[in-house]
Amino acid sequence: MCPGDTCFPGFSPRPGAPRGVLTAAATTCAVTGATLLAVAFTPHAGPPPRPVNAERAPAGETPAQPPQTPPRAGLSPSPPTRITVPGVGLEAAVDQVALEESGAIALPQDPDHAGWYTGSPTPGQNGNAILVGHVDSRDGPAAFYRLGAVKKGDHIEVNRQDGRTTTYEVDSISIWPQNDFPSQHVYGPTTGPRITLITCADWDDERKTYTSNLVVTARPTSRQPSA
Repeated sequence: MCPGDTCFPGFSPRPGAPRGVLTAAATTCAVTGATLLAVAFTPHAGPPPRPVNAERAPAGETPAQPPQTPPRAGLSPSPPTRITVPGVGLEAAVDQVALEESGAIALPQDPDHAGWYTGSPTPGQNGNAILVGHVDSRDGPAAFYRLGAVKKGDHIEVNRQDGRTTTYEVDSISIWPQNDFPSQHVYGPTTGPRITLITCADWDDERKTYTSNLVVTARPTSRQPSA
């Protein structure tokens, strides 16, 4: 993480809005051209293993668009309460996070919780639902520590306040350098339902910080609750 706390890549919440950053509740990790999502490295646990299933994007490369899910009758809005990735043992409560006065999106106060950005659709609706999370903290592994172990085809389950559970299938896993993060691509709207999960990656032991971001996208499976 950034020395001392947490941070996120650049984010523009709406067309024409000033470019902001996603940051943790504490200090941010400013770098040239972007801000990196990360959390404090604890020497007791060590940084997470390097993700082996991700496509590492060369600097300056235009990201390929993941497959678009056709629009359909989505569910009515209902905030997510828990996210589970059974294949890698990831399970975390989901808090609601919103824009700060600076235009940034705050991360959950509890590093063991994921955060759903309230400016994005809720999981199950049409559109791109954004979930963010710490990878580790001063106390050890955090909510998205295991995200780097996911594979294409793995299922992601999101519980909602209305009692429904939406199930997604991972369709892309990529790592982007902190200074070449494709904000509009990652945070942009989609025609059909999608979720995008973001955490940090590529621990630099010399600099004691993360230098990239891991981005996982997923589209609904056929096993969806009816609207």
